[in-house]
Amino acid sequence: MIEVTADPDAPDDAVAGHNLSVVTDADVAGPGNEGSIYTERPMIPVELLVCHPGNVRQDKQADQAFCRSVATAGIITPLEITVDPGGGYRVVDGNVRLDAALKVGLSAVPYFFSADTADDEGLQYLHMLISSRFRTSLTVHEEAQALFSAAQAGMTRAEIRKATGLSAGEVKAGVRAGGLNYMAKEIAAGMDYEWTLEELALLKPFEDDSEAMEVIRRNRYGPLKYTVQRLLDEREAKARRAKMVAELERAGITVTSERPEGAVLLSRLVDGDQIMDSDAHADCPGRGASLGSWMNASPNHYCLDPVKYGHVFAETGTTSPPEPAIVAPAAQEAKPDTDRKIVVEGNKAWVAAGTVRQQWLHEFLMLKTPPRNVASTIARFITEQLVTMPEPLCRALGGARHSRLFESFGSPTPETVAKSTQPGLWMIALAPIATAYEREITGDGERRNTWREDKYSPCTREDAGAWLRFIADIGAKHGYEPSPIEKAVADGVPYRGDNPAEDLIKEADTDQTSTETAVAGQDPEEHDDQPIDAVEQAPQGTQESEPGPVAEPDASAGPASASGPADAAADPQEVHLAAHVEEEIADLAEQFDAADIYADVSTITELRSGEAVAIT
Repeated sequence: MIEVTADPDAPDDAVAGHNLSVVTDADVAGPGNEGSIYTERPMIPVELLVCHPGNVRQDKQADQAFCRSVATAGIITPLEITVDPGGGYRVVDGNVRLDAALKVGLSAVPYFFSADTADDEGLQYLHMLISSRFRTSLTVHEEAQALFSAAQAGMTRAEIRKATGLSAGEVKAGVRAGGLNYMAKEIAAGMDYEWTLEELALLKPFEDDSEAMEVIRRNRYGPLKYTVQRLLDEREAKARRAKMVAELERAGITVTSERPEGAVLLSRLVDGDQIMDSDAHADCPGRGASLGSWMNASPNHYCLDPVKYGHVFAETGTTSPPEPAIVAPAAQEAKPDTDRKIVVEGNKAWVAAGTVRQQWLHEFLMLKTPPRNVASTIARFITEQLVTMPEPLCRALGGARHSRLFESFGSPTPETVAKSTQPGLWMIALAPIATAYEREITGDGERRNTWREDKYSPCTREDAGAWLRFIADIGAKHGYEPSPIEKAVADGVPYRGDNPAEDLIKEADTDQTSTETAVAGQDPEEHDDQPIDAVEQAPQGTQESEPGPVAEPDASAGPASASGPADAAADPQEVHLAAHVEEEIADLAEQFDAADIYADVSTITELRSGEAVAIT
């Protein structure tokens, strides 16, 4: 390049372009370009330039990303300059570019001289307007294509990052997004949505899945990352189920989505003095297993006809099955399809929301100091939590540093504390609090009930709502949008699905849930096919009422025996009591992730505080 040194005191005719336009023509002898000529662009030392005193831009500073790009690639677009009445040359258009050049230490920048604005200050302002108003920036889709094409042309991601000033994550996402197939690009471009490079890259796993892309296209109520996570969870669940089905079928076990009518779980049968398992049942012609379609479903082994195949029932100690319980009609009614649909929807939504939220927390907690616009919010929340010590913190704060989540949230140490600035201490203090809350509101067992109003969970819905409101407050200014289920818990209202309730009602008419229950209040994902070893002790204080008078069990009846119903017609009051107790035990079964807690009219065994008592 030719660097031109100009004299600010030169005569007007020289300033009008002659001295500043001095360039050198050079012959180019490239392949196929013999004899062609190019003109090297003129450069001017930055010390000769002054920013326009009336620059209409309010943000006159070059940001860090632009400065990084200028440091590597230099100034690409020439600055428009003219004479300055005070001496030197005034920048008409390109003041931010000049600021970047000065910040990174460039000695000269490209320019073109605007002679017609030299004596017309009004025209200078109009040039500022025209150069900006009619400049069309690349769309995010075009940016992605540019990054992808640069990578295809042989540039490494590190080279692209240095030349553009983009972060490593943005470059990786842009290259990935630029490689989307035509269908995915068309769908994304046709959506009324302000995409980012990172969000476009999320479509890559679904570019050949028209159904998933249609779900994304129709998404109107939840954040894109949450919708994508739901799809990823669904895909993972299907793959996991397919793998388990293949393994079971290779072992010669018939797999069904539901337990066939008349089939009995192995957990209700005994092999000698042990509960029967699949190994003991391996040679039975009636062996089978039901496997639900939801995430983390496990096979529940059953026997198609234990009487026919001579198995012993745990309840009777003989090959005769126990008498069925007499249950009032009201208790036999299953939940409406819509309610079951919402439970299935909510369980999946809660898992996906937790995954996305924890990914965001991981990135946010990597900051060394709290951002200024949320620093007071963070300090106030931490102080309030330590002063009030809600139950989630009482239970989980002490062991937070041993959690996998704590590692994900930065795993601060005493050394980290010693090296931190005072503002940074707030971010360090937030990490164990975030770990405690996330452990208590996500995970297995009763923790997955946090979003529900009708179920016990270790963290109350109120405490979870306080945590989610805090996340929403700071996330609103730092890239986190809560999902519909998080909003429902934060606002203290029932969750009725990601889409309006009428959509769920419409789907329920045509899409019957894969799990049916005969006990009122029993969830499709917490049904009686749960393995017996999933039983956990109920938390103290979770029982709202005593189901009936308590009597000591009859020792002569034996540990596995149960008396049958009376020969006479059942008393209506007795039937009502049985229905009530059946509901209570169904609730326990759901809380314990097990339903091998059975009841009949005369004797019902209930788990309470780890002891078995008989209710008569």
